[in-house]
Amino acid sequence: MTHPIVITVGRELGSGGSYVAQRVAKRLGYAYIDRQILQQAAAELGLEEIEVEDRDERLQTFWERLISVFSLGGVDSVYIPPPRWVTDEELIETERRFICELAGRGPCVVLGHAAFHLLRGRARLLNVYIHAPVSFRIQRVKSIYGAKSDREAAGMIDRSDHERNRYIRFFTELERSDFRNYHLTIDTGLIDFDTAEEMIASLAGSLREEGDWPWVNQPC
Repeated sequence: MTHPIVITVGRELGSGGSYVAQRVAKRLGYAYIDRQILQQAAAELGLEEIEVEDRDERLQTFWERLISVFSLGGVDSVYIPPPRWVTDEELIETERRFICELAGRGPCVVLGHAAFHLLRGRARLLNVYIHAPVSFRIQRVKSIYGAKSDREAAGMIDRSDHERNRYIRFFTELERSDFRNYHLTIDTGLIDFDTAEEMIASLAGSLREEGDWPWVNQPC
């Protein structure tokens, strides 16, 4: 059985990773998978999409977990049906199943969601990580996300890096920026978006021509 080619793209906030991932998907005619994961996870878990989006690629804090416990009410309290309490583990397992299901439908580009790890061992898998110097990221965060100053943009970057690093470390026991997790890493501070797109598309083309790479095992 020939499995569809799947490209996972991990990225740093402000590196242009999601932009490059969308361009690659469009160029190759692949499905682009990002928000579909949140939408399907929310539907299955009985949550609002905004609740899942707020927890996207980050762990709940101690206080968030504590509030979730207290929201269930005490023994003497009047019963009010509690809001759906979903653990980080339950959320990531739901996302893992949907990512595997979507990846099995046809060639696709999956953005984030620890997909490089969740799809590990899958045949015809290309893992990409896109990063850039902080100075480059600050300017892009100001332009794209509306940060008013370098300081505000740097704060957004620090929070994003902290949350994503913690999330990846907790679920994979790996470091997000460890190049050994990926087949290709690209510094968009040095390599422009056109070239980044070309590099990824070229590697995907080698998978089409040569079939499975020798170091892959079994698909999820």
